[in-house]
Amino acid sequence: MLDRNPTSRLRQILTVLGLAGLLALGACGGGGGAPNNPYDPVPATPPLIVLPASTVAYTGVPVSLTVTSGVAPFYVYSQDAAILPVTQNVPGNTIVLVPNKVTEESLVILYIEDAIHQRSQNSVIVRYSPIFNAVAFEPSSGDCGGNLCSGQNGTVTVTATGPTGTPLPSRQIRFDVVSGPIGLVTTNPATPLVQTLTITTDSFGKAVAGVQAQTNATTQPAQIRATDVTSGQSQVVNFTVINNAVATGSPLTVIPATTTITSALTTVCSTGFRIDYYIYGGNPPYTVSSTFPGSVVIVNSTVAFSGGFFGVITNGTCVDPLVFTIVDSAGKQVTASLINKPGTGTPPAPSTLSITPTTVAGGNCTGKTFRFVLAGGSPSYNVQVSPTGPVATPMVVSSSGGFTDISGPFPSGATTVTVVDSGVPNQVVSATINCT
Repeated sequence: MLDRNPTSRLRQILTVLGLAGLLALGACGGGGGAPNNPYDPVPATPPLIVLPASTVAYTGVPVSLTVTSGVAPFYVYSQDAAILPVTQNVPGNTIVLVPNKVTEESLVILYIEDAIHQRSQNSVIVRYSPIFNAVAFEPSSGDCGGNLCSGQNGTVTVTATGPTGTPLPSRQIRFDVVSGPIGLVTTNPATPLVQTLTITTDSFGKAVAGVQAQTNATTQPAQIRATDVTSGQSQVVNFTVINNAVATGSPLTVIPATTTITSALTTVCSTGFRIDYYIYGGNPPYTVSSTFPGSVVIVNSTVAFSGGFFGVITNGTCVDPLVFTIVDSAGKQVTASLINKPGTGTPPAPSTLSITPTTVAGGNCTGKTFRFVLAGGSPSYNVQVSPTGPVATPMVVSSSGGFTDISGPFPSGATTVTVVDSGVPNQVVSATINCT
């Protein structure tokens, strides 16, 4: 039957086409939602989070904040850069802070911003460091160098000072063993060694804690932390516990302990002189190293047996002193030194620098070469020609009695040949070539 209502028929056709379009769009991933589903929500932007939100920092002691969420790159600004300076462009996601010196506790706000302008405010309480760089360890003997031999004692000393550098007496310092086969020495017979000990500073601001290593402990690192109880600021000191069982009855020694070489002149130090150092005791083999490796030549840097030696040959480098560290196979150390210093004699004055001839009348100098002989002064000699054009061959003459040849093209008039020696002060002579 023929539909006599064309408007109704058109509406039905458009409805079918619209449904087909929606189905096709869903099949190909179109639409404003997630890539695979047009009806999924767009993922949320991660918020900017910087931890910790509040922290305590001490003068000169690095502390860091970490950006755990947000959109990189990140930027940081300090409310008071005089107290807490910052680098505005944050490398990665870590903000490292090193406070400047303060005389009283100060609150500084940091403003952190990410790439899409999300912001975070973090507070930093800056305090003076009463024990900044003021913690030192010292063994009771030098058997293991600056480290602690197993079974032996040492001390950790802390000096507490105020903002103006004055000592802080009656200040409580807590010592904690962080790692290593060691204990802190007490005066209590029931517990002679502990892992934590609090000591009050004396009138000079010092607190000293005794340290003892376990007998026959294996060679390993050790660490003690000192904390100023009032401010909470901590410092650590690191050293090594070195097994000393093998060398208990045979200390590690080196002979001679120190050698001094003095040259004849004030301007030079010894070169080509050899000294032999003999090593005894400990636990061979021994390894030898020096503080300035290029200042001498070491012969036998590994010594295989007790009573063996290593040699040292000077090369003209002045050292005062050069320290050699000898380490045995158990990690025990001993040092020896070399002093290579100039003498008191005055070197003779150099002879007068000369150039021969001093004047040349070349006439028409086209195609000519002129030879000049150099003598005296302090070789080597540097040759310069002016004006530009003529060439000196060689430009550097290495020895007295040597020569240089000057070849053209030469300008009309005078060409000056200038020679400078290597003395202190320099001697300078010149010669002239006259061309027409």
